[in-house]
Amino acid sequence: MIRTDLRRSRQAVFGADVHPQAALFASRVARAVSETAAPVDGERTAPAAGPPDAVGQGPRVPTAFRDALLGNGVHPPPYRAPQPVAPRQAPDAFPLPAVPALVCDREERVVRVNAAFVRLAGRENGDRPVLGLRIPHLVAGPDTDARLMRPDGSAVRVRVVRWPLAAAELTAVVLVELDSAPAPSAAPVVDPGWTCELERLARVGTWTYDLATATLKRSETLDELYRSVGVDPDGSGRVPLEGHQVAQLSDDLRIGAPVGDHHIELQLPGDRMLSCRAEVERAEDGTPVRLVGVVHDISADRIAQRMVERSGQRFADLMALLPGGVALLDPTGRVVDANAGLCRLLDIPLERLRGMAAEVLSVPQLDMAGLGGPAKLPGWLRPVPPGARHGYRVDAVPLLRGDGTTVWCEVAVSATSADDGGWFWLVVCTDISDRRRAAELLRSAGTVDELTRLPNRAACLEMVDRLLAGPTGDRVAVVCGDLDDFARVNSSLGHDAGDDLLVSLAGRLQRELPVGCTAARLGADEFVVICIDHTEVGGPDLLARTVADLLRTTLTVHGRPVQMTATVGLATPVPTGDVRAADLLRFAEAAMLDAKRRQSRGGIGMATDGVVSSATRVLEVEAELRAAIAGDGLVLDYQPVVGPDGTVLSAEALVRWRHPERGLIPPGDFLPVAQRSGLLRDLDLWVLRTAVREAAGWPEHRGRRPALAVNLAGLLPGDADFLSVVSDAVAEAGLPWDQLVLELVETSLVALPAHALAAMAELTERGVRFAVDDFGTGYSSLARLKELPAQTVKIDRAFVTGIADDPADFAVARAVVDMARAMGRTTVAEGVETAEQFHVLRGIGVDAYQGWLFSRPVPAGRLREILAGGRLATPASSAGGP
Repeated sequence: MIRTDLRRSRQAVFGADVHPQAALFASRVARAVSETAAPVDGERTAPAAGPPDAVGQGPRVPTAFRDALLGNGVHPPPYRAPQPVAPRQAPDAFPLPAVPALVCDREERVVRVNAAFVRLAGRENGDRPVLGLRIPHLVAGPDTDARLMRPDGSAVRVRVVRWPLAAAELTAVVLVELDSAPAPSAAPVVDPGWTCELERLARVGTWTYDLATATLKRSETLDELYRSVGVDPDGSGRVPLEGHQVAQLSDDLRIGAPVGDHHIELQLPGDRMLSCRAEVERAEDGTPVRLVGVVHDISADRIAQRMVERSGQRFADLMALLPGGVALLDPTGRVVDANAGLCRLLDIPLERLRGMAAEVLSVPQLDMAGLGGPAKLPGWLRPVPPGARHGYRVDAVPLLRGDGTTVWCEVAVSATSADDGGWFWLVVCTDISDRRRAAELLRSAGTVDELTRLPNRAACLEMVDRLLAGPTGDRVAVVCGDLDDFARVNSSLGHDAGDDLLVSLAGRLQRELPVGCTAARLGADEFVVICIDHTEVGGPDLLARTVADLLRTTLTVHGRPVQMTATVGLATPVPTGDVRAADLLRFAEAAMLDAKRRQSRGGIGMATDGVVSSATRVLEVEAELRAAIAGDGLVLDYQPVVGPDGTVLSAEALVRWRHPERGLIPPGDFLPVAQRSGLLRDLDLWVLRTAVREAAGWPEHRGRRPALAVNLAGLLPGDADFLSVVSDAVAEAGLPWDQLVLELVETSLVALPAHALAAMAELTERGVRFAVDDFGTGYSSLARLKELPAQTVKIDRAFVTGIADDPADFAVARAVVDMARAMGRTTVAEGVETAEQFHVLRGIGVDAYQGWLFSRPVPAGRLREILAGGRLATPASSAGGP
């Protein structure tokens, strides 16, 4: 009866078809029933058949067999989440039952057998060893009805039962000889305790519902199973958990519908799931007697299945995200599968890529004969043993794209095992085209300008030195040309447009320069023309005008016409003295800078003695200015910014250079030097750090602490370290954040990148204010005002000077004030020098004023005295106004 119950239970759980879990469960039951009384592993056992000796006693299962099933011969613990796999164990660590059994690895190669298997397989004499063979070489056919092949050619009909061994990548296999299976009548009695143990092992419980008495009974293991998953089967007085299946099957019986088994799955909290399967049990005459149900905890299986699915999905997602190309190739060199990266790299859709040979994807001239097979393999693809440690890398392989072009790739190749025991090539392709182009550029970087492909400064110096040493060295001429106001192209149209313009001008020079002249690019927007013999082109003056005319043109850039001019400087060798290329180029640049000072646009300068001497002095000034910045040789004056009533609202820091020999050097003399020599950023850093340190000690003025205004021209929001530099300076000085105002010219605030806007927003949130300095002198319209990320607008002195008598200046100033007020911004008027200007500016609503009318720039000590006193006099206040 128990044997019948187990068979019904197994079928209720797994159905009529054999399932791997069902076969495992059935094999455990069968071995528990058929185990003989012979000692196994030195342990005595009770007889396998006959009535039990006492209640609850029956045939005992050998310890070795229990260990093989349960690991330690103990009941399995309640359900837990999957644990990490223990270290791999040797095949001998697992005892085998007395029935024919073996152990195989994950490739199904036999690593251990027992004596029963050797006898069943007919290999007692040892002349045909089994170890190392794969199971398909020993057993043919499906596991449910297979044939064990003997060396003599005969076959034994067997059923193959497999289950994985814990903590090892091994599988135990038991062969049940079907032809010699005992008759049902000879079946021994199964120990109910062992039956419960098997049910606990399989996480299975059973229930029965007697149709005659309407009585539901659950097995002990089912109650334990419900408790372990936290389920109340009786539903606190409601319909029992099995009630739905009982009702469904009863209704089918009542209406005479065909009745099969009924299966549902219950999803429980915590990723737990129960499989509930029920069927009708009938008497010999077909009359329904009872309903039998089996509940199986399949949580671990579902979790493992989801883990596998998620792992597979993660792998697929990873392959899709990899920028490089990944492909699987079969042993013949054909593509089995590939990721999206390889499809993009080769510009071939996956449907076409599958099945293509590696030979077709390779550049033909680099192909080599295949190794060991009929298919031809490219030279970069060679067989290797499976495993990443046997892989290899090829630095540069040219592959053909779908359009016939070539893409250079770095290729990493290894072999990996397939599910059927075979192998694949795993190929990873990384595009190195940019790397090769960069290497090529590096090779030519010493002599060629990357953007225009003209000779660069190094090539220019080498060429001029070579020409000066030649027979026509005294007739060599160098013309240096710098584009006028090129920055407006970058700020208005973008740097891409500026690059396009430079390339167009370079091409124009190459095409139209006279014979004997070579164009080069020194950097930025500066070109140079080298003439072998200026007498061949009409003399130095005509050469300079020719270059200026070629750089004076109108070009269409990004759909917009751009008119360009250039200022040029000419230099020729002096009659006496040894002149090198660097000297001649420096003289030409000095002549060009002198022409820029004398003329705003399109000027032509000559390298006279005076110009050269002036350029030499500029170099000296640059060196001294650099030393003054590094050695704190500069000082700050401050000019107050006042309200309408004379209250000092802020003070702007103005740098002064008191030279030990030349005395006070005006900013107009050394600021251009700082700009040309790249010292503006260093100068700004010195001013910012010094000013915030001094302002931190300012006294309050009329109950409030005035703000500090610092003008920035070299340290800009677009710099990567702008936020950190300003933050460090303010934090080190201890200046309150809301006491700092940073002034930038309008062009510095146009088209800021995202990181610059983010830095400004962070400082604004802390309390720092930004001001637009000299507004109205840039290249944008008043409409741009709403886009500038600043809280204050400073009206340039150019509009303040004529505001009292020039209607245009008045209109511009009033428009700026009105727009600023509408957008919640304050206004400051610069260069206020007369009472008339003050009154007009106050009348249109200007918030603050700066100029000599109120105070000239004063040293730090004098500013502290002003702040400690009363308000400054204004025309309104002196006349009795507020």
